[in-house]
Amino acid sequence: MTPALLSDDTVAFVEREVAIDLASRSAELRPSACRGFACRVAPDRQSVTVYVRRQEAQQLLQDLLVCDAIAVVFCLPETEAALQIKGRQVKLSAASADEVAFVQRYRQRFVDGIAALGYDRDFGEAYMTIDPEQMVAVSFTPEAVFQQTPGPQAGQRVGGGRP
Repeated sequence: MTPALLSDDTVAFVEREVAIDLASRSAELRPSACRGFACRVAPDRQSVTVYVRRQEAQQLLQDLLVCDAIAVVFCLPETEAALQIKGRQVKLSAASADEVAFVQRYRQRFVDGIAALGYDRDFGEAYMTIDPEQMVAVSFTPEAVFQQTPGPQAGQRVGGGRP
């Protein structure tokens, strides 16, 4: 398995104030999904980590342990530009204090971003509320990147990864 080569543009995009949705499936092929609260790409680009709230992600976390496959969509609210990264070799861990601080900084950028679009700041704050004790780091090896911005390019592979 060859990990996807994440370009500078891809890394910059997924680490900015994007809306994040994670998905997987059960052994019976039932889908599970939840939202993410921040993304960090490892310096060597061999691992992507997305942070979720344990309570709302319970089914997804169980499914990830069973099927070891994940798809994550990143969408920039101001333009609807979107990318999807699919991966395997999923690892789950409680978020460290440094990771929670990273999520808090992301949270503030996201709320600032949607407030600039005219959304109520209180809505953004409530939507992005986190409990440090509930944050789980979902790390995975990226295998493929796809364009997901609505339009004729949606669904097309971006960059490297396995065929």
